[in-house]
Amino acid sequence: MTLTIMEDNKGLDIIVKPEQRIQEVYRVLVENGFFSSISETAQMQVYSKRQGKYINPILTFKQGKIYEGDILLIQ
Repeated sequence: MTLTIMEDNKGLDIIVKPEQRIQEVYRVLVENGFFSSISETAQMQVYSKRQGKYINPILTFKQGKIYEGDILLIQ
């Protein structure tokens, strides 16, 4: 499924599998230079614009009810 991940006004459209964990996908994007790393002292927050609420980043996209076309804001 295709969705958008945004951090600090920088967005990236990506294709993910519903079984992938949100934080693992974000970690790979950081390792590949697409986003800056969140400091280890700060808790990663993921906000779904479609749902209008925060999602636990430990969940898979399916568990977090993240679907095609959603926009995730990383804080």
